[in-house]
Amino acid sequence: MTIGGSPVRLDEVWAFCVARLADEEATARRVGYDHIEAVEYLWGTKHLLLQRDDGGESKTTAELDADLADHIGRHHPARVLARTAFLRTVVLAEHEPVLVAADDGHETTPMVVCRMDGDDCPVTQGFAALYDKHPEYKEAWRP
Repeated sequence: MTIGGSPVRLDEVWAFCVARLADEEATARRVGYDHIEAVEYLWGTKHLLLQRDDGGESKTTAELDADLADHIGRHHPARVLARTAFLRTVVLAEHEPVLVAADDGHETTPMVVCRMDGDDCPVTQGFAALYDKHPEYKEAWRP
């Protein structure tokens, strides 16, 4: 794939995406809170109970703005683990690069392409762009 005149190695973009999912998964596992449940609504604030499956100390958050509490609930570790598993096994697996033989008329050379989109993969590039602030992200990958 070529973007702006420079070749982009799709396998590098894909590996970057896989590594970012691994980062998110590792962070969620380090946090150790597997369940977060809203336990009380009181005058527009929520109290959240963070429960650990390993028997460790559970915590209740201080009073939070309802939007902040909802955000925390949507991004709790168990949900992050489920999301990363889905993205890895469905989205990235479908767009995993494969090596194919490319014939330019004179000779056959190996070429890495997306199994779904050929030599261009907007899904993989778009996924990588979600992490564009990461130090390993390359601007040439932007879709």
